[in-house]
Amino acid sequence: MEIFINKRFNGPPNTGNGGYVAGLIAKEIGKCCEVKLVAPPPLEKKLLLKKSNENYELYDGETLVCIANTTTVDNDPCEFVSFSDALLGSKNGLSKFEPIHALPDCFVCGPNRKEGDGLRLFTGPQDLDSNPSEDDLVSTTWVPDKGLSSDGKHINSEYLWSAMDCPSGWSAHFGRHRNELEGQLVVLGKLAVEIIRVPKVEEKCIITAKYSDKSGRKILTNISMYSAEQELLANGNATWILIT
Repeated sequence: MEIFINKRFNGPPNTGNGGYVAGLIAKEIGKCCEVKLVAPPPLEKKLLLKKSNENYELYDGETLVCIANTTTVDNDPCEFVSFSDALLGSKNGLSKFEPIHALPDCFVCGPNRKEGDGLRLFTGPQDLDSNPSEDDLVSTTWVPDKGLSSDGKHINSEYLWSAMDCPSGWSAHFGRHRNELEGQLVVLGKLAVEIIRVPKVEEKCIITAKYSDKSGRKILTNISMYSAEQELLANGNATWILIT
């Protein structure tokens, strides 16, 4: 099975956004799964997805790019917040990180991307002056447009995976180890997502995320997506890698 990553869907420069790439793989698997990024996914190239024993492997020629396997998501969903509260979280996230964003052209969270091109998911807490020894819930809103839908009614699942990527990473910067991570770059290492229902076009969605723990260079976070009516749409967890 071939997978092609259009240059629109970058994370770091010249590299596919991890959540989007994971979503393309998950779409082919068709089940709840976890995707591990082994190498930067290249843009504008045909990549080959192979079944290997219990795993699925994505290759760029001879280079292993991703490994995926079916799984279950066992962590409890992050708390729900209202759409208006999530708007405040988004505003706070943009206020704090726009001037210092390390990847301003990222498809998911880049402030340089225009409406209708990038997802522009800016994620933050309700209070930017909260207690730094606590793990703050962060949130953002998402109202996916028809450009993210093949049937004109429901959002393609790879975009849901995309939306579950960056907000989970930003939560680490509002966790109890935030001072250690100040100014540090993290990249996605693994993402697991269980989809209960994909959003409809123009449906108001709320994404909440929370820092979990840190072990060496590995940072663990949890993330959930809700409808504005508090229906859980997706739940997941991520492992981020600290770039030193």
